[in-house]
Amino acid sequence: RGGMFMMYRFAANRSPVVVGYSQDYADHSYYLLPFKDKVKVIYPPITMPEPDLERAAELRAQWQHEDGPAIGYAGRFVQEKRPDLLIRSLDVINQTYPNARIVFAGQYDIPYENTWELYQPIVEKYRDQLIFLGVLDDMQHMADYFAACDVLALTSDSECFGLVQVESMLSGTPVVMANTPGGRVPVQVTGMGELARAGDADHMGEAIVKVLQNPDDYNHTRDEIASEFSFQATVDQYESLYREYANRG
Repeated sequence: RGGMFMMYRFAANRSPVVVGYSQDYADHSYYLLPFKDKVKVIYPPITMPEPDLERAAELRAQWQHEDGPAIGYAGRFVQEKRPDLLIRSLDVINQTYPNARIVFAGQYDIPYENTWELYQPIVEKYRDQLIFLGVLDDMQHMADYFAACDVLALTSDSECFGLVQVESMLSGTPVVMANTPGGRVPVQVTGMGELARAGDADHMGEAIVKVLQNPDDYNHTRDEIASEFSFQATVDQYESLYREYANRG
């Protein structure tokens, strides 16, 4: 890790500009703070196919238990993303939604980290409420997955942005995100979700319940989300940046 950081600093020192995904992350990142005068903020490029609502309904029927909600988690099952917090949040969620299910999309038994083995006690404790899909193989499958969930939850200790939040919103599903620099930006910009205290499983559960109980408060159209996180605007900004510095050369 130290070697990678040295290479990053070497490259950043010699670059005329450093792109950050948000000003919030740039203001808090130990990577970007030393180069703050060089940072230009450009949202990441995000595209998402429209979900197949019939397929989403089929997926939901497979996961759902007695009309309970489906809570999504999209990402690797690794320590930094704190999947244990989401599982522990069931202590709060179950008071209102005892038939809730958490549906994990992403690699979970990862060879370079022992998180899966480390969290087996809590996985076994809540086994009946946990579904592990593994890696989904294409973006259409992901769009259908998001649309089949009632809410997507991200419990990471840190995120520079968390692209799956916007992908979920584009698929019509609100988000509960840990209140971390950079990671909180999609929820703050769109209002399509809630923020929970980082590292706090109970508060994460309370935020999830709030979204589940008030879905109309977080209902934003695909066009509204796409206007905030426009793929074309991102491409245009990168092209403009490249042209600016190419002309200087």
